[in-house]
Amino acid sequence: MELEDLRHAWEAHGKRVDDNSPLNRQVLHSAIISKAEWAMAPLARLLWIDLVINAGAAVWLGSFLADNVTVARYALPAAALDILVIALLIAGGRQLVAISRVDYGQPVLIIQRRVESLRAERIRATMATLIVAPLAWVPLLIVGLKGLLGMDAYAIFSPAWLTANVLFGLFVVAVAIWASRHYTGRATSPSLLRLLMDNLAGRNLRTASAFLRSLAQFEDAAD
Repeated sequence: MELEDLRHAWEAHGKRVDDNSPLNRQVLHSAIISKAEWAMAPLARLLWIDLVINAGAAVWLGSFLADNVTVARYALPAAALDILVIALLIAGGRQLVAISRVDYGQPVLIIQRRVESLRAERIRATMATLIVAPLAWVPLLIVGLKGLLGMDAYAIFSPAWLTANVLFGLFVVAVAIWASRHYTGRATSPSLLRLLMDNLAGRNLRTASAFLRSLAQFEDAAD
């Protein structure tokens, strides 16, 4: 049963019995809370998978760095990648902690605050990843070719080509930072901005937030 189905069922039910009866409100509350909790479960599984993958990547990069610690042209990109992966580990861990703190037995307003806090955390992590990604691929190319294939990226690609790609990555990062600061908080297109934020947060959080907002509206209308 989707959100619209719950709304129609509630409206039809209200024609037969008193909408404000504690039993009716508790049934609706339990149904929508269950849907919100169900929507959050895939996000938790995805975060655990990401955590395992990133932990493996951090270990591999740490081993690569130890083997090449005296070779700056490999050690520096490996260290940069390791820092990024560790940052992803921390961000994923923070989101898992935020999910674990959502108590669906609490009042809906408290649950909403927890979910919105998680939503903000996920948006920040996603935006940071998207902004930094253009800078990560050149170090990834260097480390990947050396660590996985034993090939020297510096010999395959010219220094000018590698430098140009790093500079282009810096340009993209600068534009992304400027755009985020310029458009965030502007009221010219709030619906478009909200759509962007919802997409960054992910479908699961968007669904859970929608269920909770609907429940809050129902409870406000019934009071």
